[in-house]
Amino acid sequence: MLQEMADEREPVPATPPRERGKQERARAWAETWTARGRAGLQRLERERPRHASVEIGFRWFVRDKQIAGGVLGGGVAYRLFFWVLAMTLLVSGGLGVASESGVAVTRGIKDSGLSAELAKSVGTAARESRSGRWWLILLGAYFTLWFSWGVLRALRLVSSAAWQIAPPKLRNPQWAILAVLSTPVILVVFSLGSEYVRAHTSPIVGLAVTLLAGVGFGALALGAMIYLPSREVPWTAFLPGAIALGVGIEALHVFTVYFLASRLENASQLYGTLGLASTALFYLFLIGRGIVWAAELNAVSWEVRHPDAPHDPDERMIFPNL
Repeated sequence: MLQEMADEREPVPATPPRERGKQERARAWAETWTARGRAGLQRLERERPRHASVEIGFRWFVRDKQIAGGVLGGGVAYRLFFWVLAMTLLVSGGLGVASESGVAVTRGIKDSGLSAELAKSVGTAARESRSGRWWLILLGAYFTLWFSWGVLRALRLVSSAAWQIAPPKLRNPQWAILAVLSTPVILVVFSLGSEYVRAHTSPIVGLAVTLLAGVGFGALALGAMIYLPSREVPWTAFLPGAIALGVGIEALHVFTVYFLASRLENASQLYGTLGLASTALFYLFLIGRGIVWAAELNAVSWEVRHPDAPHDPDERMIFPNL
């Protein structure tokens, strides 16, 4: 009976020669590039003792895996999100007070050079926050201080993990919190200044000023890295990470100004609101990931260029989860 059923089954159609040839070529292509990739990794492995840049790249990759850089970057982005949300409450309350006093908030935002979509969103927030403006200011001030401490703590833990040290005790916490609070003000000044120049000068001058803002971003990152936990190193040890982070933030800035802003401005109201929200979340994750990469780059660059510097390979960092 089973034999009869087996005989009655339809035979499996054979693969056409043409399709079989495509599959074989695809398999051969995959095997070729896999072999090339392995050969390239082996060649880089042999070059590690002779080239510091190759050694830094390898150690950078390993360090990121050791400290779970993706998780740390997500934790930083998580705290940055609530920090921005708290500051939004505070700014919305202040805009409500300004709107109640007769200040044309939307026109002022447009005159500063920001896009029409963002100016419209800010103006809407100012009008809708008139009734509860004082509650927004009080809650915004409280949560801004609270989440500023969270951002500071996250940055300290990331730097300690990158340098593989235990987080030291924070000295002068009031000044540290003040530095965190002043950072967005400085960033807004950079952004608004470049926006104003682009709106009132030639495109070439606007592009030059936009690129020059990257120097300010890098200098700000350098100042923060110097005061975050690290080993006893000179300030020049933080230049690689500061330059890399400044270039990354500037790249996001240029992309937003010359590509994304015009698309959001021409989109519908719903798409523009969702676009602003999703873009902000994505940017915060990229910034958080960039902060982790920059700290790791500083640490591994110093270790490669100063192999005789005091370093305990068995030292373990102990820090709570982000």
